[in-house]
Amino acid sequence: MGPKKRGCRLGEEKTYAEAITLIEPEKQPTERLSQYSVVTRAMEHHALMNRYGSLKKKLIDAGLQFGGRVLLIGSPGTDFEAFVQYLSQEVPLKLVRFRMDILLNEVKRGAEILRVGFEFARRNSPAAMYVEKLESVSPASSERSAVLQDELARTGWDGEEVLVIASTTRPQDVDTDVLSTFDRVYVIEGTTLEDRVRLFEQTLKGHENIDPTAVAELTDGWGYSSTKQLAVSLFMTETEEGGQIPRDKIEEMIEKSCVMPLNNPRYLESVIGRTGGTTKHKIETLRTEYPDDFLDQLYLMAAGEDYSATQRAIEVLNDGMPLSNEDREVLSRYPFLLNGTPEDRLTRLLRAKKSNDRLQRIMGR
Repeated sequence: MGPKKRGCRLGEEKTYAEAITLIEPEKQPTERLSQYSVVTRAMEHHALMNRYGSLKKKLIDAGLQFGGRVLLIGSPGTDFEAFVQYLSQEVPLKLVRFRMDILLNEVKRGAEILRVGFEFARRNSPAAMYVEKLESVSPASSERSAVLQDELARTGWDGEEVLVIASTTRPQDVDTDVLSTFDRVYVIEGTTLEDRVRLFEQTLKGHENIDPTAVAELTDGWGYSSTKQLAVSLFMTETEEGGQIPRDKIEEMIEKSCVMPLNNPRYLESVIGRTGGTTKHKIETLRTEYPDDFLDQLYLMAAGEDYSATQRAIEVLNDGMPLSNEDREVLSRYPFLLNGTPEDRLTRLLRAKKSNDRLQRIMGR
């Protein structure tokens, strides 16, 4: 039975029932392509919940609370659902969530739908209450934000056994008071190489001539949703029988798939420039048309000239440590090191080091 609110008219009661859904653990999908790095975070949180179970009495005696309100932050295309699905199945928990099309369109009753939804979750505990698109649900200084903050404060794992999970791709647009109510924040920094390798290994099992690692390396900077779309396209692509498809041919297949990671500003800017007829400086054209090859050449140059200094500067950048004068000098020579994720920097540098070593051996040095 769907959620109801006392004293409401029939039409309003129908709105609440349609806006809030509950899925039992056994009815949740068991087979899905999940972003591995997100699942890993869910596993970490599951272990934390188990740890809380063993320390619950001590926490209560000390007057402390576990909370159980989780915020997921990631780029567009992040597989937030993987976190929710994993915990719902493994704990297990009933999954309560809002129909976003109804919640966001109900301008007058949106705040009341939030109240009813959280009350419904508390009455059906143990449950996971999932609030997606938090930036749209809780804009700054809105009635919905005030209600959501109040409901978050009243709902947790300690007493009600409700695990609240919210996700956003635009934390800067979320009411700051709402942000402060979450006990744990997990930041998913785009897809990792392992995310993409695992995805392509799963989807391309019958295509032994396509190297999953090569495809994963060529999709650096892609969001998970775009990567899944590409995996489907490659699965449907007819290929000739024979050995491994060369890397350059795989790159052609990706281009011909017409799947693009438009969640990535760099690629989106490239598309806008091409469709708008924008003329760019030659170096900018190279960067947008051949972003990976261009950067790899720059890293190869840096590795060949001073690998140790470049590696040290990258490690300092990745660790967020203060830059020394030597590090600043390296970055002034190689400003491209400031671009990309920490994992991307190290991956490109190690790849450049291997290429440089191979060239040195060929040249007999």
